[in-house]
Amino acid sequence: MYHHNHAGVDFRVFIQKMVKSKMARTYMEIGVRDGSTLAMIDCSAIGVDPCFQFSSSPIGTKPSLFLYQKTSDQFFRDHDVRAISGDTLDVVFLDGLHQFEYLLRDFINSERNCNRHSLIMLDDCLPVNAEMTERQHNPLQRKNQDYAGWWTGDAWKMIPILKKYRKDLHITLVDTTPTGIVCITNLNPSSTILEDNYYEILKEFGDAVMTDENIEKFYQENEIASSQAIMAGFNASLTVGP
Repeated sequence: MYHHNHAGVDFRVFIQKMVKSKMARTYMEIGVRDGSTLAMIDCSAIGVDPCFQFSSSPIGTKPSLFLYQKTSDQFFRDHDVRAISGDTLDVVFLDGLHQFEYLLRDFINSERNCNRHSLIMLDDCLPVNAEMTERQHNPLQRKNQDYAGWWTGDAWKMIPILKKYRKDLHITLVDTTPTGIVCITNLNPSSTILEDNYYEILKEFGDAVMTDENIEKFYQENEIASSQAIMAGFNASLTVGP
């Protein structure tokens, strides 16, 4: 069974560093869960999750924090993100439901509320093995029980989708533990390409599965950047907008 273990820093540390490096004023997180990532962010923030399970206070030193206990689809339907944040979003972290159509919608809705120089980060797109890419998490049926608790779903499909439909984006795959982060810049808030082709994309990628052979090919075709190198060399002056 093919494995690709990532050797980079913990994804929370990487996100915290990116927020600080960009001197972000506004941050949004979809899929907050226990708040451990959100708690490490110092700027004004928005958190969305259908069922918060905070282990400690997520407020920290933030000047403001807005929490919405609902699905991301409900949140984007019911709320004006820019009115909440007071501006476009500088950094977004998407870690919601691990099924690609949900992540695709979250990206579409998030980009609309960003500026060209914003940073959107996608979680769970770089699975360690093929088994964890199942659409429904079935740990008891896994052959490899060492990773049975890990579930990325088919979020990995976002990489070929964006590379095909949004060649204008700058996409960097990063080796954060446990299941990588995809950093996306050069955003276009006015783009409707993904939305216009949404159902075509679902039809095209819906039945795709990640086998051992496919995941090996996936890592041969996609270069993975070092999280340490990015954190050391990130130049905020080149990416802060608007």
